[in-house]
Amino acid sequence: MLPSIQKIFFNLKLSFFILLIGITFLGVQLINITRYSDRLAALKSQHTLIESITTQDLSDVPMATIVLNGHIAKLSLAVKLSTRDTVLDSFLPFTHEHITLSDTLHVSSSEFQDAALFWLESTPRGRTTMHTQMIHARDTYLMDIAHMIDYQILLINQSIEIAKMTVMGLFILGLLLFLLYRFRLNQIYRDINKACSVDIDGTKAEVSTQEIDFIVKRLARKAPVANTSQSLLHPQSGLNNEKGMFTMYNAKKATKNSYSLFIALFEIDQHTNLSNSLSKEDMGALYKKIGDIISMYEQPMDVIAQLDNHNFVFVMSRNSKDTALSDAEKIVHSVYDSAFSTSKGPIKVSLSGGILLKAPASALESSILDAHKVIEKAKESGGNRVAQLREKSDHFR
Repeated sequence: MLPSIQKIFFNLKLSFFILLIGITFLGVQLINITRYSDRLAALKSQHTLIESITTQDLSDVPMATIVLNGHIAKLSLAVKLSTRDTVLDSFLPFTHEHITLSDTLHVSSSEFQDAALFWLESTPRGRTTMHTQMIHARDTYLMDIAHMIDYQILLINQSIEIAKMTVMGLFILGLLLFLLYRFRLNQIYRDINKACSVDIDGTKAEVSTQEIDFIVKRLARKAPVANTSQSLLHPQSGLNNEKGMFTMYNAKKATKNSYSLFIALFEIDQHTNLSNSLSKEDMGALYKKIGDIISMYEQPMDVIAQLDNHNFVFVMSRNSKDTALSDAEKIVHSVYDSAFSTSKGPIKVSLSGGILLKAPASALESSILDAHKVIEKAKESGGNRVAQLREKSDHFR
């Protein structure tokens, strides 16, 4: 099955979206690393403020009051900065630990600040005792700061590792996508060049994408002789009916052609259910679209018809059975990949196909009957496939 240009570009957009998500996640990680670093800086600044508070000279009480109150205000702000939540905190597996450490830090900081104020406001006689209590509160506070610093360093290291893995993953994914879509886009460009240089004599161009394959086949086709009499056409699909098929077949078989003739018969899976549930107009549109898809693979010496039992016959003139089988399988896949619009909404339709080599001495009617037997094998396998007949042993495959 040839890749579809539509699917290639859809997958390309999806790939860009995935890369965008990865880059966004990397950006969030980098922002978090910055926030964690700010927390760490705020914790370290608390060390400096604590040292300044505990060594403050109280000989000049008014000046000491101003200085200590300033340090305490800075200390309160530093505590808030060091416990501020980040974007990914709620997604971390140890969020509870962060909450516990933050609460403990707030409590010990508040106790130290109260002890410092009591020391400042104490009388000279009780100042030594209050200083001892402040030092005790300081030691507890420093221990909590140390625990918080260890926790922040852990978060920073983990975030850096995640950022490294994200960068590596984005690099590998981006490289693979670049190589893949460089190859795919080159296929499309080559196919477009082939489509633009299609020879008018019907020379087959090997292409790599579905849409360009259709275009090339359409450009490569010579305008076939078409029946104009309504009695030779199927009333719903506009293809040849049985009488029109024999008329066109007899008109073309006299033309000299070194290729072999293959009979491909296609039947709509669950045709009875579809015809019972859809209107005549919807069935006509369905037949016409299937006929159009089959016509995309029509060559100058081919004949396409719709029989009275609504099966489609494709008399193919090809140089090998592999080529004929490939075209038949592409028709089945194309029908299955197409959406059919009806009054009840879009539906999916599948075909079962049977293909065989027409013996030179056998009549067309006989070959079509044999193709009916082959198509039963495809239906037994679940439909939506093409069965073929091994000519030498008359066995199905």
